[in-house]
Amino acid sequence: MTDDPTSERTALYRLYNADDLLLYVGISSTPATRMGQHAARKAWWPQVADRKLEWFPTRTQAAEAEIAAIREERPVHNHTHNSSLVLGLLPAAEADPLRPRLQRVDRDERGAALRITADLRALIMSRDVPIGTKLPSTAEFVQKYQTSGTTVQLALRALKAEGFVVGKPGSGVFVTSPTPRNLPNAASHAIDIEDAGYVAPPAAVAETFGVPESTPVWRERARRLADDWPIGLVTSYRREADQPQGVSEYVDLLSVRLPTSAELVALSLADEVPVTRIYRVLHGENGEALEVQVVIEPGHLCQRQYTFPAPE
Repeated sequence: MTDDPTSERTALYRLYNADDLLLYVGISSTPATRMGQHAARKAWWPQVADRKLEWFPTRTQAAEAEIAAIREERPVHNHTHNSSLVLGLLPAAEADPLRPRLQRVDRDERGAALRITADLRALIMSRDVPIGTKLPSTAEFVQKYQTSGTTVQLALRALKAEGFVVGKPGSGVFVTSPTPRNLPNAASHAIDIEDAGYVAPPAAVAETFGVPESTPVWRERARRLADDWPIGLVTSYRREADQPQGVSEYVDLLSVRLPTSAELVALSLADEVPVTRIYRVLHGENGEALEVQVVIEPGHLCQRQYTFPAPE
């Protein structure tokens, strides 16, 4: 046998429940051993009633077939396995008249104020420039960016509005943080419910629930606060008003964009601050969608950490 693991004969396996619903897709060169591992680790294993194997000459071929099967057949319990997939925000436009004429960007043509703001914001958010650091003088920024002192002041004014720097008269401008003290402490967050009731769902929500757009669903809109400062807008959709029971997993789709006018005001955002949009689906034990949450968070305050197992 060759030392190259990609040349190893590998099985693609599919696991089904008693109703022939596809529960899981995976690959392994020793499927019997893998089944034992699933039985010991997976809460959904008791649902497995049938399994099917398809052998491939190499692990690479099996892995390609696994990706295709997950995307096309949508097994119930492969959501976590797919948590690092890069998905299109919108479907591709196929018809030529609708295809955009995008141009590649080979240089930054933004004004100097925007470039200074973007550079400093990135350094502060990545912690490469720590809180308390004194920024270079206006003259140093003028020399580095080949611009005017007025332009430098515009950039610093934007960063002050976002909460990343503060000015001390006679001393200079220093790096700070807009993060509320209790942002990491979710238990201390306040929830301000703005309204609740039955509405016609947006198209994406109707598709997730598998219902016509004319079917009323329960909607609840709320604002999340840390230290009385807005840190998120949450719109929840459920088939009924009651909280869902038996949630087995969450699936998040993340995208980033500039805020709408309503979001900018509700979150007290400065100009140019983007928001993160999270489309979260709460699944039940059988893979059904129990709730959809659309979460809007300030891009300069919130970051999210995800932990998931390496591909098997």
